[in-house]
Formats: sequence, structure tokens, C-alpha cells
Amino acid sequence: MAEKRRDSKGRILRTGESQRKDGRYAYKYTDSTGKPQFVYAWKLVATDKTPAGKRDDVSLREKEKEINRDIADGIDTVGKK
Repeated sequence: MAEKRRDSKGRILRTGESQRKDGRYAYKYTDSTGKPQFVYAWKLVATDKTPAGKRDDVSLREKEKEINRDIADGIDTVGKK
């Protein structure tokens, strides 16, 4: 059985999630036009602390939830930004 992907803190990453070498988390998805899009965040979940010197933002999983909701509702995720 394949081993599950984990971040630097040992948490299991979901499909589309990854962690970059600088510690930032990335989520890759395909928009309505078929182009791959990326979303980045310093926190994986809302309870994580933002690294010192980095701008505070919502967590990656909250961004994923919003993107998936927009895709289900037929809203263009790129155009709304």
C-alpha cells in the first residue's frame, strides 16, 4: 500500500495539497476553462500560527472549501478575484 503524503508536522495532506520547501502550502485545482490554478497559504488549518514576518491570511483548507463551493455553484473562481 502506498504511503500517505505528509507535511513537515506529520499531518496527512489531501488530494491537490502540497507543501513547498519554504513551508508554504499549495492547492492545485483545475478551473472552468481547464487550466490548472494554484492557491497558496502559510497555514494548513485555521488553528496554525502564521510564521513570523509573514502576512496573516486564511488557511489553505478554508480557501479550498470556498473554491469547491464556487465550482459547485458554477462561479468562475479566477474571475471573481
